[in-house]
Amino acid sequence: MLPSALSPYTSYAEWLCALEGYSGQLRYMRLLPPRPPQKVAYRGPFAGVLQVLGLEPYAYQAEAFGLLEQGAHVVISASTASGKSLVFQVPVLEALLEEETALLVYPTKALAHDQLARLRRMGEALGQADRIYPYDGDTPGRERRKAREKGLALLTNPDMLHFGLLPRHAEWASFLARLRYIVLDELHAYRGVFGSHTALILRRLLRLAWHYGARPQAIAASATIANPAEHAHSLTGLTFHAVGAQMARAEREFGLWVPKALDKEGKVRRSANLEAALLARHAAAQGLRFLVFTNARRTAELVARYAADERVKPYRAGYTAAERRRLERALQEGSLRVLVSTSALELGVDIGGLDGVILLGYPGSVSAFWQRAGRAGRGDERALVLWIPREDPLDAFFEAHPELLLESPPEAAVADPANRVLYPLHAHCAARELPIEPSSPDPLYHPGLPILPPLIRKGERLYSPSRDPHRALVLRGLGRNFTLRDGSGRVLGSLDERQAYWEAHPGAVYLHQGESYLVRNLDLEKREVVLLPGLEDYYTEPRAQTEIEVLEGEEVQPGVWVGAVRLREWVTGYVKKRYISEAVLEEVPLAMPELCFETEAVWFHPCSSLQAQLPGGLHALEHTLIGLLPLFVLAERQDVGGVSYPFYPRPLPSEGGATVFIYDGYPGGVGYARAAARQFPRWVKAAHDLLRTCPCEAGCPRCILSPKCGNGNQHLDKQAALWLAEELCRRYPVGPAH
Repeated sequence: MLPSALSPYTSYAEWLCALEGYSGQLRYMRLLPPRPPQKVAYRGPFAGVLQVLGLEPYAYQAEAFGLLEQGAHVVISASTASGKSLVFQVPVLEALLEEETALLVYPTKALAHDQLARLRRMGEALGQADRIYPYDGDTPGRERRKAREKGLALLTNPDMLHFGLLPRHAEWASFLARLRYIVLDELHAYRGVFGSHTALILRRLLRLAWHYGARPQAIAASATIANPAEHAHSLTGLTFHAVGAQMARAEREFGLWVPKALDKEGKVRRSANLEAALLARHAAAQGLRFLVFTNARRTAELVARYAADERVKPYRAGYTAAERRRLERALQEGSLRVLVSTSALELGVDIGGLDGVILLGYPGSVSAFWQRAGRAGRGDERALVLWIPREDPLDAFFEAHPELLLESPPEAAVADPANRVLYPLHAHCAARELPIEPSSPDPLYHPGLPILPPLIRKGERLYSPSRDPHRALVLRGLGRNFTLRDGSGRVLGSLDERQAYWEAHPGAVYLHQGESYLVRNLDLEKREVVLLPGLEDYYTEPRAQTEIEVLEGEEVQPGVWVGAVRLREWVTGYVKKRYISEAVLEEVPLAMPELCFETEAVWFHPCSSLQAQLPGGLHALEHTLIGLLPLFVLAERQDVGGVSYPFYPRPLPSEGGATVFIYDGYPGGVGYARAAARQFPRWVKAAHDLLRTCPCEAGCPRCILSPKCGNGNQHLDKQAALWLAEELCRRYPVGPAH
């Protein structure tokens, strides 16, 4: 069944091909059939709550309830809109009836507020709505007191656990002593550096719950990933049973939309941003409700700006909570038809039924692709999932093999609670909350991991000498946040330290809600950025420099090394680019503060016989490898970086000479480099195949040009990169598949 707004067309493909200016962009189409869930009879201890709610569980939900009855920790890995939430909502409501407590942890405040309304509606039927409270940074002081005094179920996030509940655990003693369930929703979102922080926070939570005599069960819900039980264990230290389900309520048309060719050979294309903007405008004019997913905040702003339609608006992190909720309501009510979003709407915030989703660029992983695609087709009507490849190595790979996008297995999520930078910080927080007793079981403390500065031993206990170690931690992003203000002082949003230096440096054009602002001042002491309304017909891109120093390393296979490195990076200037044409107007030098931190890197030494072509070949190969890394590790392109040297100038535990480094972009590293090293032969072969088959002659964004390149993609040599990749493939042949 098609939505009425699509009339008189008989399919989305027919509508797309009838659009004004269509010139064969729709290259691949497949109808994805529905996989409706099957309901089953259930007579276990949660049957009473289900009966009051008038619900009958699906087969996988009943399986999960059975495991929970046995006291198991359970993780549900299922597609979007498959009913995962019910698996924890019902046990939580049952616990409330027995005067026990539950903590429901969400990665974002927006998702927690959305789920709060749902859980309270369910709680009303059981007389428990007044026992369910939010507890996050947006909760007023009076509501926080009520939550502590009356609340049995709290919906919160890792940030509030760290800054609010754990350091004041004595005030929560009664709540923690009765803690029956810890719920982790959107488990797949807890990866990388944020996942590593969350893992250590959850271990601190468990040690306090144990201290007060509780032994809570954990229930986790995740999008489809390769390792749900392993990842849940990494985050909590507990052993989980995994329950999986794949379902789709409605059929969906999947299409590949290649930007319009501007030359006969198809080597030059119209901007993918402009293509998405035109499609968004057509969808709004047709009366359809769409989401356009982008991979960067700036892209979301640009696409909405290019659409030039009041029914199309951007939506992203960095907006205030009030702005985001206003946009969500407008889409639900129909005054907006299209939201152009970053991953901020990838998670399960309920914005009602959507007719379609446009993915602008490959989102970095198969798992994220299906998470975004799953936003469409939640009702009974057929929906559209349209993918527009960008000029990027991963996009080029899947553009050539669109069937692999639909058939490839999901990736594994990575979090590292043994992070050498983060673990000591959390150990000090834990010791401040409750002295550590090395002789007693402790979910956080590991004697083999170094803690600097050291904890202080008094008798059999370890204490932290720091008075307020919690404030030293930044859980999201890098460095302390900067506040964005307009000329009148009104708060527009926030950026972490790296984002502030890269996106809001003096002279930058900053896009917010489709409007241009010019950065008047970046105040390092006040940690704030002042923005003035701008009428510029250009946008800005930063230029930066990176240096790397190897601290230690180990050879994980012959010639491939992984180890600790010290990274230094700083913005050296910016370029002004014309809107739409993206022509460079001017390059402006800057002097900006340096960011310096320790992380992990993988490095190797390609053949150095190319001589004059070596620097450009190394640089190009580095870009291609970074672009393809998310094929093998559940990382996003912005999570990793690289730097190459024709001759590395510092001491190395390896042979030296020409060196390519690929590093984790966060303090301490989060396991990406180490995981990449294990996949090195396949990784190098994928780079070789892309360089060999890309139709361009001198290099293009589909193979060697990088949007993150700090020197503006200068000094790149595609042919030299192909020679280096061929030599590496001979040294590291891909073994037989297992």
